[in-house]
Amino acid sequence: METRSLNLTTTLVMIFIAALLIGLVGGIVGAYFFARSGPEGPQGIQGTQGTQGTQGVQGVQGEPGLNGTDAILQVIQSQNVTQIGVGTAYTLDQWYNMSVADSSMRITMNIQDQSRIYAEFLSSVFLSDIASVHLRIVVDNQFNSTICRAELPTPSAVDLTLPAQAKIVTDALPAGQHTIDVQFLRVDGTPMILDRSFAVMELASP
Repeated sequence: METRSLNLTTTLVMIFIAALLIGLVGGIVGAYFFARSGPEGPQGIQGTQGTQGTQGVQGVQGEPGLNGTDAILQVIQSQNVTQIGVGTAYTLDQWYNMSVADSSMRITMNIQDQSRIYAEFLSSVFLSDIASVHLRIVVDNQFNSTICRAELPTPSAVDLTLPAQAKIVTDALPAGQHTIDVQFLRVDGTPMILDRSFAVMELASP
């Protein structure tokens, strides 16, 4: 009688454990199905874009060089390291050909029809006290370059040596000889023109 009661008790315990296991598995499976994520909600509104920063200042544009398509047909160059004193022998505010003191500062070139002439003068100018001189290039006494000004307008205990440069490109010219001069104009004082070079080129028409 006791054995039957023990077996019945054991059976009931096993049934209870089995029910618990079935309930646990069912709960996990149900949680899996019911816990699946729902449909994705609408995307939030994107914030406004910040204002663009101000653009930096554009750099200074360099001076354009000769056109790359210009063919150089010939070059004549001269230089001199002597000094030219521009003193009272030269009237103020009057242009003089530098060739009166230095013949190498005048070049004659024979060119083809419709060629152009490019000329460049480089020098140093010594100034003391009050002194001022202007320099330029002249072609056939018709075409003038921009004026290079070397000036010391007020009295100074310090002497200055300044670089000087003048250059010119003419329009198309007729065939034949053309004369290119470097000129100076004494504005004040007694400037001195130091070492210098003068280059002239014939450029074919593009």
